[in-house]
Amino acid sequence: MVDERHLVYFKELLEGNSEVSFRAYFLNNEAALRKQFSAARFARLKFKSMDEIIKILDEEKVAYVINDQAVRYEKYLATFHQDVLNEKGKLKDGFKDTLFDGVVRDFKIKGEDAVVTLYKYIEFPENINAKKNIEKLEDIAYFAQTELHVGDRYLGLFLLKALAAMECQYSDVDAIVYRAKEALITYESSKR
Repeated sequence: MVDERHLVYFKELLEGNSEVSFRAYFLNNEAALRKQFSAARFARLKFKSMDEIIKILDEEKVAYVINDQAVRYEKYLATFHQDVLNEKGKLKDGFKDTLFDGVVRDFKIKGEDAVVTLYKYIEFPENINAKKNIEKLEDIAYFAQTELHVGDRYLGLFLLKALAAMECQYSDVDAIVYRAKEALITYESSKR
């Protein structure tokens, strides 16, 4: 039998009524959760949290209504290192503003004109094919797709459009640009 307080929290989390993210709850209750569940279930709870929480609630016959946005947000938070999360497991204020030499901050202030900051950060077009800049592009593309689906949709769209607008480089950059274009096409077709 699962401890009632865990079940109440799991239900609130799935329904979008929890002030504390699962990562923070897990850290604060790790010992109790480890005692409560088998090693395999504990590992699944740690690494496949939302899926396992649903299974637990179903097994315990706890009724719930999934809030898709809350579940997406939990999955989004799981992509970040613990150091950038606050005591409630949410992103620290201003963290995203520091990413990519201030591109996110500039997007909030300047909108589409933040593309200048982005292109400066990746040294486009002069040094775009340098290994370090290709790695930056990979990071931006991953972040953009995550934002598009579970974070700030407008930020994700902006970043993907900026990448997709880059002309052919005849290098590894082209694969990243192509994936950005594909992500935009897929997103647009899902909205129809």
